[in-house]
This record gives sequence, structure tokens and C-alpha cells, in this order.
Amino acid sequence: MPPLPPPLDPAAPKSRDIRWNFLAAVADAAGWGIGMGLVSETTILPLFLSHLTDNPAAVGLVRATMYFGWLVPGILVSHWVDRLPVVRYSVVWIAVIERVAMLLMGLLCLWPGRSNPTVLLWGFFACWLVLNAAMGANTPGYFKLIAKTIPPELRGRLYGVGGALSGVVGMGAAWAGGHSLRVWGFPGGFAACFFAACVVQTLTVIPLAFMREPRGEPGAAASAGPSARAIGELLRTDRRLAWLAAAAAAFAVNQMIGGLYSTFAIQRFGADDGDIAFLNTVANGARAVAFLLVGWMSDRWGNRCALILGACAGVGAAGTALVAPGETWLPAVFALSELATQAWGVCTLNYVLDLCSTARSATYTAVFMLLSVPFRVGMPLVAGSLVRAVGFQGAFVPAVVGGLAALALLLLRVVEPRAQSRPPKGCDSPFG
Repeated sequence: MPPLPPPLDPAAPKSRDIRWNFLAAVADAAGWGIGMGLVSETTILPLFLSHLTDNPAAVGLVRATMYFGWLVPGILVSHWVDRLPVVRYSVVWIAVIERVAMLLMGLLCLWPGRSNPTVLLWGFFACWLVLNAAMGANTPGYFKLIAKTIPPELRGRLYGVGGALSGVVGMGAAWAGGHSLRVWGFPGGFAACFFAACVVQTLTVIPLAFMREPRGEPGAAASAGPSARAIGELLRTDRRLAWLAAAAAAFAVNQMIGGLYSTFAIQRFGADDGDIAFLNTVANGARAVAFLLVGWMSDRWGNRCALILGACAGVGAAGTALVAPGETWLPAVFALSELATQAWGVCTLNYVLDLCSTARSATYTAVFMLLSVPFRVGMPLVAGSLVRAVGFQGAFVPAVVGGLAALALLLLRVVEPRAQSRPPKGCDSPFG
């Protein structure tokens, strides 16, 4: 990859810079979504693992590994990111690591492939950990880049448009992936999905290198680092962050079974590769609608409103699965689950950005992610154990309860920061 160009002249017209940055961020958001749809942890990866093991705990480990990678590394690099005058360099180069890990996953499917499933299983999890750890290390820098280049009132629209594009294009990509699975089966069809995801995500991350990012002062916004004292002080200063973390912890109980819906379809209703490919297409279509809906809601009424909708959808997904009499109910389960996942995936971190100034965005993001670690990582493992011990019903019931608890916290404790005229002491709201 050639050296990245220096930041462009900050004297350029602001509206033109915003349009440029918006389109670049949309391209990346759409490409990332398309790629992850091709290797969805909800549909494709559980099906992939079903060829290697019949232990549902392995499916829970996929989501636990993903959340561990997303949430832990960020706190270790946030103080370094806050010192960088320009963050897009680091964002692009760390993204290269993610793409290399995806490429290696495809190569592992070709060798050892079917000949040594144990090696393939361990190799997959090693690559999956590296890929998601790179994403996590990139998250503070990425969201600082977004905070510096995209106005708050456009961030919901950014992920709405990008997510909708990923959902619409992803439906075609999911169909192509399903065709690959039907034609080449295991492991060739899965290798094709990994390779396609790598290509799409590599091409669409390039525009981030050319975003018109204003230069900051080196070291001017350095955080106190990932110390327990600094985290405790931040939570005492801004209780809004603490209540959001509590709601996210409750919702993690609901989301713990998100990766098990495919396994449920396979074991309860005998779904095959073609059925799962169809459900993946449904999920991609639901993603398009979900991103447009939550993006519009967050820009119009704030991120809290979209989170409430997501909590309701999560309760609906688990409740529908709990009472589903046949496989015809499964598309509703996957559609509602996708709405819940995207609403919380987009709006929690956008909510965090609403709480603070751009200078502190990396630290706020990393602290929220660290607070989420025990629940987002631990609950998928608990779900796998519950299914193995008492069956799927034993996991669906607490998922419904967790969703209801998150909904109660959102309604009673989590406030909308855009409606507050005076932010807490020590927290500079971007809305003044």
C-alpha cells in the first residue's frame, strides 16, 4: 500500500469537506457490513462450525471471542489515540490486519480443510481472535475520526445509509454465498465467502485514507490511561455513561443467544445449508431496513429512542423463538434479532460520542467498551452451557428477561444527552 497522503488544507470549504468525509465513511460502513454479512456470526459461522463440531459451546465461543476482541484492546490504546493529531493513518493500517486475518481464514478452509477438522477449528478461532482484536484496537481511533469529521446530526444518517447499502447489496452477496455453499459445500463454499468478504472490505476501507481530517495538537488531549482510578473518576463525573453501561449489560443477556438461532434452526427444525443461506438473506434484508430506521430515529429523536426500539426487537426475537411451532417463524426471529443487533451496535457508541467533546471521544469509547466486556464476552458462553444443560428454552427465557430489564433501564434511567442544555461538570457536550 502506498504512503497515505497528508491531511488536506483545513481552509477548504467546510460543507465540501463534510460531503467528502460522509461519502468516504459510508463506503467503509457499507463494505464492512457486506463483508461481515458474508461471514455472519449469526448464520454462516454457526453453520461452518456445525461441520467441525456438534458442541453448541463452540458457537457461543464465536460471539464471546468477537466481543472480547472488540472490547478489550480499545482501553489499552485509547490514551495513545487521544494523543494523535491525526488518526486516519492508524485506522487504515490496523484495518489491514483485519483483512489479512480474513484471508487466512479462507486459506485454512482449503488447507487443511476437511482432512483435519481439529486443526481447521483451532486455526479458525486463532484468526477470528486476531481479526476482532484488530477491530477492537481500531475502534477508539475510528470513532475519534468520525467525531472529528462527521457532525453529530449526520452520524445516524451515516450508519443508516451505509447499513442500508450493506443490507441491500448484502442480500445479493448472501445469495451468491448461499449458491457457493450449495455448489462447493464444505469447505470450498465457506472459503469463497471468506475470500469475498476480504476483497469487499479491503476495497471499501481505502476511502478512509483520504478523509479530510482536521489536525489536532499532539498530546493536547492525552487521557489518563486505562487505570481503574481514571475509569472510576469518569463514571462519577458522568453518570449517564454508567447507566448506559448498565443497560448494555442487561441487554447482553438478551443478545447472548443471537449466535444460537442458526443452531436452533438446525437442531430443532432440521435446517440445512440452503435454509441457513436463505435466513442469511433475510437477515441482510432486515439489516438494510434496520439501519435506515435506527439512523433516521437517532438523528430525529436521539440515540436513546433507537435503543428502546432495539430492546423491544430483542425481546420479540427471543420470545418468538421461545414459542415458535415451526420453521416458518424463523425469518421473523432473524429479522427481529438483526434489528436489535444493529440498533445497539450503532446507537450505543453514537450515544457515547454525544456525551463528550471530540478530544475525549477515544477515552469515553474505550471505557464504555471495557465496562461491557464481562457481559458481552461471558454471556454467549453461558448461553452455550445453558443450551447443552437444559435445551434452547432454558436460554430463551432469560434472554427475554434481559431484554425487558434493558428496556426498563432505558425508560427510567438513561437520558437523552441531546435534550440536556447543561452537561455534567467535566464533560463538554458537542451540542452545547
